[in-house]
Amino acid sequence: MTAALIAGSPPQRARRIALGQVIGFWLITALAAAAAAVLFEFSPKVVGLLGLVPLAIGLHGLLRLRGRDRGAMVTRRAVGSGFIAALVVTLSAGGDNVAAYIPLFRVGGAARVAVIVGVFALGEVVVSALALLAGGHPRARGAMTRLGAVAVPVLLCCIGVLILLEARTFSLV
Repeated sequence: MTAALIAGSPPQRARRIALGQVIGFWLITALAAAAAAVLFEFSPKVVGLLGLVPLAIGLHGLLRLRGRDRGAMVTRRAVGSGFIAALVVTLSAGGDNVAAYIPLFRVGGAARVAVIVGVFALGEVVVSALALLAGGHPRARGAMTRLGAVAVPVLLCCIGVLILLEARTFSLV
């Protein structure tokens, strides 16, 4: 997403777009951590049911890809021109992240959650830096778009199953 925003904007705004992406992602992570703290009163097995959300979103995404040719896998997103546009697009597209992170944070324990958040934050900075490097190159942007169309739903499915397993939610069935 960040590479597409960068590629569709004037070069002098690229860093502001990347910063908007990073701050939006950090806000999403903070929201999920706060919600996980509120859900502390609930059994991890029950909270683990939220793992069905990213699993369902991922399965839906994979089903939508079925039968499409490679050219049709490109997802069109709104192209912003600066910090606020990138921040708003990131927040509006982050609902699936919040749904995945809440149960992940809830069943993780404080030390584990700190490591997860640190890895997420560092990963977001690295991905945004790579998007800055690749955002202006049409071939690189096309490759990222094609890979993202498949990788994101698969990753969501994996996160959903991991949450269900970690929370031992399958024992409720």
